[in-house]
Amino acid sequence: MERSRAAHRGAWLLYALVALAHLGSMLVDAPLLQQVTQSLTLPLLLAAVIAAVPLATRTARLLVAALALCALGDLLPVFTPWPRPAATTLFLLALLVYACALAPLWSRGPDGLRLLLAIPYGAVVVGLLIACLDGAGGLLPLLMAYALALALVAFLAAGVNPLTWVGGTLLLFSSSVLGMAWFLPGAWLPLADIWVMLSYFLGEALMVAGLLRTIPRRRWDAPASDSAGARLIITDSQELIGL
Repeated sequence: MERSRAAHRGAWLLYALVALAHLGSMLVDAPLLQQVTQSLTLPLLLAAVIAAVPLATRTARLLVAALALCALGDLLPVFTPWPRPAATTLFLLALLVYACALAPLWSRGPDGLRLLLAIPYGAVVVGLLIACLDGAGGLLPLLMAYALALALVAFLAAGVNPLTWVGGTLLLFSSSVLGMAWFLPGAWLPLADIWVMLSYFLGEALMVAGLLRTIPRRRWDAPASDSAGARLIITDSQELIGL
């Protein structure tokens, strides 16, 4: 049990260190280090989840599936001649899995303020599609599906807890800036690549932390049967003392 807790904390610490190393490699222009660090970040988040929660719950299984797809999205495009379609497709699938994990949690307690967030999130998506219309070419249908899934995840994440809310918004920001860099000629943002990856790393981490918060059971928790047995022993001892 304590080993699982230590593995969970260690995976989070390594995730933060590798993410910082990746951002540093971008600043010093070290492409090989960038590839290595980016391919390690999401597997470390995945390890943190597996070390923390049993996979018996629906949310845990969907979270693991989404992170696995994101990890493939970071890794596989390097080995394909079509990196953008491959990455976009894998991240689209990850967003759909995230949406499946968030939807039942959102429906438990949406409020008026969070419902109104559909307006700015929708506006971002529409603006992004209009801006990238000419540059997307044959990838426009895939881009449209990705943008809609991204807005849906950001909207659903806002209705779960503050961590998923901020995480979903950061993922929306990250993908919007990346989409403009890919499909909008002439678009320019100072240190755009750094902002994309920083918001991506933070967004994924907050999304994972927020979804983990909705899963009460941890691997290092004492089994229910053990606690029940302990109560029985105490009760029996008290009865013996009374005798």
